[in-house]
Amino acid sequence: MTREKFLVVLFLGFIAIVLSLPQQSKSKRPIPVFKQPKIGGLLLPDNATLIRENIVDTFSCQNRIYGYYADMENECQVFHVCLPQTRGSIRWSFICPAETVFNQATFVCTQTESSIPCEDSEKYYVLNEEIGKEIEEEEEADQELGKENTTKISELETVSKKSFSKNSKLLNRERLFRRN
Repeated sequence: MTREKFLVVLFLGFIAIVLSLPQQSKSKRPIPVFKQPKIGGLLLPDNATLIRENIVDTFSCQNRIYGYYADMENECQVFHVCLPQTRGSIRWSFICPAETVFNQATFVCTQTESSIPCEDSEKYYVLNEEIGKEIEEEEEADQELGKENTTKISELETVSKKSFSKNSKLLNRERLFRRN
């Protein structure tokens, strides 16, 4: 009997030790790997040099409004998002996928042949001033469209309620017919 008590105490001690060990949660999401390049403060994915060799970091967000900016020094394959702060500014940098460039006119990476010439990008920096602006005419048109959609939705609800009540009446008739 002492042997059984010894085994029980040993087993409980083992359980207590296992439960006292720290548990690590395993994330199902892969963690993106970024490396700090030797050049300035650009923080780009590891494969950035496969897309473009010799990435230079000369772009500055100093005295720029919030917006998206093509990096002409990197032939528009890199673009930056600038966020002015009370003291300086914050800059996020991105690289376009292989065989694409940042199109300053549309704020997206596009094929080189369907993009504006990279050297003209600075002319389009003023488009950043339009970010967040509301145009009164479009706003009024949106309101009118909203009113029309609300009317159409209420009409559809009325039609669906009618068809639902017809369907339920038909189902009730069918049930009665089956009983007889």
